[in-house]
Amino acid sequence: MSSGLVFIHQAPSSLLAHVEWTLSGICGSPSTVSWQSLPSPMQSFRAVSNWDGPSESGAILASALMNLKQLTFEVIQESTDLESGHRWSFTPALGLFSCATDDIGNILVSENQLRSIVDSCGSNGLKLQAELRKVLGQAFDDELEPYRELFDRSESNNSVVTSETKRIGYRQDVRPL
Repeated sequence: MSSGLVFIHQAPSSLLAHVEWTLSGICGSPSTVSWQSLPSPMQSFRAVSNWDGPSESGAILASALMNLKQLTFEVIQESTDLESGHRWSFTPALGLFSCATDDIGNILVSENQLRSIVDSCGSNGLKLQAELRKVLGQAFDDELEPYRELFDRSESNNSVVTSETKRIGYRQDVRPL
């Protein structure tokens, strides 16, 4: 079994029921989501929900939500003793970003990924920076940060939401040397 959170950062009203049906179907139990309207001019809704399911549920949930195409969301799967956590981020403009995470939400980049990046960039420092930003999902963080800040400012009594938002709300800036 695994568990996690799903952040629906932006959803048009026409998809709210579809999101709830998707959560309920994948997690195997009825899911009610507390929707909040986003400030104008977005005229959409946002929500956060806990989920529990078999170990592959995070990936299945991200795939199903991605197929709704007009959503902006993040699915967080918590790490367990047997496997690392995972995060899927989706925006209609950028598509899907997927990464393994540690216990506190840091992106895990393998030795082989780093070797490949270094080998492909040679001595080109600008290309190296661009490739590191890509493997860290910088473009997704840049696009999702305004939505994450809305969760930070919400008056939610749910401490899980607040702590999880702070956990994933960090920036992964790679600064030029």
